[in-house]
Amino acid sequence: EEETPLPRCWSTKPVPPNPLLQDKYNYIGLSQSNLRVHYKGHGKTHKDASSVRATHPIPASCGLYYFEVKIISKGRDGYMGVGLSAQGVNMNRLPGWDKHSYGYHGDDGHSFCSSGTGQAYGPTFTTGDVIGCGINLIDGSCFYTKNGHHLGIAFQDLPSGLYPTVGLQTPGEVIDANFGQEPFKFDIEGEMRELRRKTQG
Repeated sequence: EEETPLPRCWSTKPVPPNPLLQDKYNYIGLSQSNLRVHYKGHGKTHKDASSVRATHPIPASCGLYYFEVKIISKGRDGYMGVGLSAQGVNMNRLPGWDKHSYGYHGDDGHSFCSSGTGQAYGPTFTTGDVIGCGINLIDGSCFYTKNGHHLGIAFQDLPSGLYPTVGLQTPGEVIDANFGQEPFKFDIEGEMRELRRKTQG
């Protein structure tokens, strides 16, 4: 049986000329085994936003999938988004601004569901914070965590085939991703047990 690959790092695929086929936008730099993301654009307007997708989509067979990012530096303004997006979503944007794109943003704590207008959702986040994003593939819901605390459901009825995605927009912003290569801040095992109990109950 072929193993379904899991997202393990950010994508470095050669950049195709069509921006809709890109996995990362030009203002994103990657380092440290493609787990560290830093912003290298001018950051003057929202047109300078830049996102990157993971190498693989989240397999539907996961049941529950979770990843975390640590904010190494909020840079100038902390315009950072953490979330999920489908293939073909423009990476010259922050996650959540476009169709099939979903994000939680650090500067205002809002959640963005395929829209440039955010909804009040959680606290803001900044340097030193760890933000987690979990997707329940059984019911299509998505939740976030901050420093190990569950923030509640952010989105419902998500499609399958989404990629972990982060976006940055101002100079000096740096984040590190944890795709499970290190222990998570949040007790995802406990969350899984709870999910199993509900599913079997």
